[in-house]
Amino acid sequence: MPALKNGLIMREVYVSRQVLDKIHELEFYLKEDMKFSKEAARKRSDRMRIFLKSLNNPVVDYAPCRFKRWKALGYRCIVFEKSWVFAYEIIDEGIIVRDMSNTAALAK
Repeated sequence: MPALKNGLIMREVYVSRQVLDKIHELEFYLKEDMKFSKEAARKRSDRMRIFLKSLNNPVVDYAPCRFKRWKALGYRCIVFEKSWVFAYEIIDEGIIVRDMSNTAALAK
């Protein structure tokens, strides 16, 4: 049975393996290359994962992506902490977070 919150049926959030791998790679980069502590790097990646799960609110939808490769696929985009963009697709069962990128990389 779907979860209820304030009388609303919350949608399922599915995160693609590609996105999970990118979050893991970011955590590794923060520890190894940027010399973040293990705890600080994990805290950042955990915030991303929690943020993605918060997309279950059926009332909130974000604008279609303006970045060419994601716009062509019909994805919607949401920004995380000004530097990261997640692309997601709405499906009957909920949403699928398909990709993520640093905003600077998407500007190219």
